[in-house]
Amino acid sequence: MKKAIKYIFNNKVLASGALILSLGIAGCSDYLDKEPMSEYLSSNFYNNDGAIAQGANGCYQRLLMDHSNTSSIPYCILWDMYTPYGIERADNSSIGVGNIELRTNFTVEQTWSILYTSVARCNSVLDGAKPFYNELSDKAKTYLAEIQVLRSHYYIQLVSLWGDIPYFTSAVTEEQTKQVSRTPWKEVVDDILKTLDEAADILPWTAANYGRVDKSVALGLKARLALYAGSWCKFGFGMDGEKDQAKATEYFKIAAAASKKVIDESGRDLATNYADLFTRIGQLKEDVKKETMLFMMFSNQIHSFTQYMSLGEQVRMIGQSGRFPTQQLVDTYEMKNGKRIDETGSGYNPKKPFESRDPRLKETVYTHHDVIIGNTGGDNKMKFLMEVYNPQTTSWDKDGNEKLVANLDYAGAVAQYGYVSSGVGFAWKKYNHFDDEANANPSYNILIMRFAEILLTYAEAKIELNELDATAVNAIDRVRARVGMPGILSVDPTRENDQLKMRQIVRRERK
Repeated sequence: MKKAIKYIFNNKVLASGALILSLGIAGCSDYLDKEPMSEYLSSNFYNNDGAIAQGANGCYQRLLMDHSNTSSIPYCILWDMYTPYGIERADNSSIGVGNIELRTNFTVEQTWSILYTSVARCNSVLDGAKPFYNELSDKAKTYLAEIQVLRSHYYIQLVSLWGDIPYFTSAVTEEQTKQVSRTPWKEVVDDILKTLDEAADILPWTAANYGRVDKSVALGLKARLALYAGSWCKFGFGMDGEKDQAKATEYFKIAAAASKKVIDESGRDLATNYADLFTRIGQLKEDVKKETMLFMMFSNQIHSFTQYMSLGEQVRMIGQSGRFPTQQLVDTYEMKNGKRIDETGSGYNPKKPFESRDPRLKETVYTHHDVIIGNTGGDNKMKFLMEVYNPQTTSWDKDGNEKLVANLDYAGAVAQYGYVSSGVGFAWKKYNHFDDEANANPSYNILIMRFAEILLTYAEAKIELNELDATAVNAIDRVRARVGMPGILSVDPTRENDQLKMRQIVRRERK
């Protein structure tokens, strides 16, 4: 942002200089009578479209979650490794496993700091523009609504992680910093929901520029938060695990209504090919853009910069290995006939565990004897078989010539860090398929919200309300049908009036 401000400032100086030369010194006093552009809040900086657009762009930048941290990846990616579905090579040391005093844990502290810095940036622009709001253009007001949505996103992460939190909707004063208290999480949730409604009223269904927030994102976040809050009230949340069934019902109704509005009115839809969602080439397609709603933008197809998420999720043949999927994640994927692998009639064969499975398994996880494409830049593109059991594996050069090569994930100086010695025998495929760019500096966008989530949020809210009607079933089936998975009632007709079974299936779809 500083470069952008400097650019604008320098161009104003040049333009004004030319004007002085042509018209004489008479205009000099007017030219010098300017507010300092570096002092945003003490000046009148946020009083026009250009300045507010700059401020909004700075708030978007915070979506990246400071990916320059010690792992060089967004923190929200690391969070998946703290669940039963992923592990870190370093035994989750990044979140402080083995650290008795978590209050001083670096990851916890920095996550808190990153999110509150993001909130502060949003508040500074909103505060700066507030005195001029009635005189601003519709475009400027749209930018401000986008910032409200982004701030809500940052606060949703905070309240999800910590419950009661310090909550500020304007810049924090010096006096406030001396006595910071926590606002009860329900109050925070209710105010965020109100803010998202206000923003949604201003935002269009389709943003003017690719990657910007629109009405569907505002309502999608509203639905997400309301579903979270309903579940917290229903099942317990916070230190005391307090439950509030009446409030849970209220939140679930909000989640269902907000998601239904997006489904019916936004024009959003599922991408045709599931795999396209997680590659740079796929993300260029118009049908994929219809599904991707909110994301960390590393490429807008004009300019791009890189992140290093994939660098720590590659096999040792062509990269590094720091994070892995678990057997538990793999086991949650159904058979192609829609049955769990432990169900009678599933056809699951432990000797051939990856045959006839939900196609999304092989788009998420690399397994034994999958073909992997690695790309370390230049002419160093490599295609090879993932081999769990042998010290050599098959490889093909760029001309298709086959040869045996040393399997660095099985034996050698770095094998101790690979997927074999990790004890899982799997590697991440999602976001890690490199036909077109080096895996050490990819520019694909990391998705935060997709239309598929909206469908599942609607279904889950309806299920928690015990409204087990056809619309809930159809929302789940719509997500499954894309990859050829059967309808949930055709697999098990007893799900139709069984809230527990319906809850199980909708949550299993959230991967």
